[in-house]
Amino acid sequence: MKYEKQLKVIASIFTLLVFWVNCGKVAEKPTKSIDKFQIISDIKSNKNSPFYIDAEKYPVDRKALPIGVFDSGTGGLTVLNSILTLDNFNNNTHETGGDGVPDFISERFIYLGDKANMPYGRYDGEGKSDFLKELILKDVRFLLGRKYYRLPTDSLAKTGKDPAKAIVIACNTATAFGCDLTREAMKEWGLDVEIMGIIDAGAESVVAVLTGNGDKQIIGVMATQGTCASNGYPRAVKKEFIKRFQHDDIGIVQQAGFGLAAAIDGDNNYIDPTAETVRGSQIYQGPGLNHPLYPIEPGLWKEYGFETGNSLLMGKDRDGEIVEVELNSVVNYIKYHVAHLVVNASKTYPDRKLGAVILGCTHYPFFEKEIRDHFIYLKHLNEKYNQIIPGNIVLVDPAEALAVELYSHLKQHNLWCDNCSNKDSAFYISVPNPLLANNQIDENGEFPFTYKYGRFINKGFEFVKRVPFSRQWIKPEVLKRIQSKMPEIYKMIFN
Repeated sequence: MKYEKQLKVIASIFTLLVFWVNCGKVAEKPTKSIDKFQIISDIKSNKNSPFYIDAEKYPVDRKALPIGVFDSGTGGLTVLNSILTLDNFNNNTHETGGDGVPDFISERFIYLGDKANMPYGRYDGEGKSDFLKELILKDVRFLLGRKYYRLPTDSLAKTGKDPAKAIVIACNTATAFGCDLTREAMKEWGLDVEIMGIIDAGAESVVAVLTGNGDKQIIGVMATQGTCASNGYPRAVKKEFIKRFQHDDIGIVQQAGFGLAAAIDGDNNYIDPTAETVRGSQIYQGPGLNHPLYPIEPGLWKEYGFETGNSLLMGKDRDGEIVEVELNSVVNYIKYHVAHLVVNASKTYPDRKLGAVILGCTHYPFFEKEIRDHFIYLKHLNEKYNQIIPGNIVLVDPAEALAVELYSHLKQHNLWCDNCSNKDSAFYISVPNPLLANNQIDENGEFPFTYKYGRFINKGFEFVKRVPFSRQWIKPEVLKRIQSKMPEIYKMIFN
């Protein structure tokens, strides 16, 4: 009996030991998502890092500071344009109701286009989502800091840039992959600068335009690869839809605009207006006949309705059979992706109608007319598409809703500037850093594709220099588009 009691005591002690060891393991501090990024700690405490910010010296009175806006390229200018043209409020009372005066007329902005590292939508598909997140953290850090370079060849930075009082992530992909992370990092840095993303605003806008009880409808999402892979829009749309209609019977079809944003920004990996023959897979990175994920399907030739000439490059074999096809115009990229969105919607929801389509990439509103035109082309192509596409297809640009959110933030925190002006805004763009020995830069002054998507996090490098917008760093066709679509912003940039 005594022996049995001793065994029970030993067993109890063993159980307690096991429990203590296991509890010790459970009680260990969990690894936070921010811990894997060296730049977060560098910004906070590494004074030798080019990314360090002294948070204690961040301005307390922020009314006169600019509003920061960033995107992967020039597409975010469409968001800035929506902010600058918003007239939903009374400028004197700040109450709802336009007064004929732009709501942000007395604010100034700092815009950053990370063109050297774009398109952001490709990183996740290349297994580099963490590197994308590091890029986003660096974008935010630039807007928080004072440093910029006059020229990429300068070794010493200028320190005359003002930090931001709020930050707008104009890029959908950056919102999907970096909004929560940058907010978490902001707490780690001890800064209370608000960060606003575009996806929730877009979801709210698209659900608001749906009719009836919301059922038997489809919401189309045209966005980048990365944004679609994140599933950010479907989640946000479902949440808003249930909130408004109290049921979840909504169809959602996503179309990843593979290469479209890059083509709009003139990336040579996707488009070359001077090319007259196929360039081959070593250079061309867009959809193709044998692409594993984004094939150009001969059976959909009518649906595509491609422009020909050097807008569509084709290679043939000795027998005259087409063996290679490359898209070589922005319009053909649009035709390709709109066609696949409609085809997929008709297969998935044959008895429903497209209630609205989100333009889930900031570059797409530049080409809203061309996108709409191809929906109408498909509507008249056959009865199947006629049934699914309404006569007046609604294309939703999330930018206006984001502008309203920004206005509400400034109002809530009394951050209005008393004597600022849009004319005092500043525009910056990233270019590859020629002084970094590790960098690979091609003859066009850009990162080669394999190098761009082959880099790793936590190297502590300034892969790029942020320099003022210049005709030297932006391609003529992109500048022409900005000038024609957004003349006031063009004047702000170059005046």
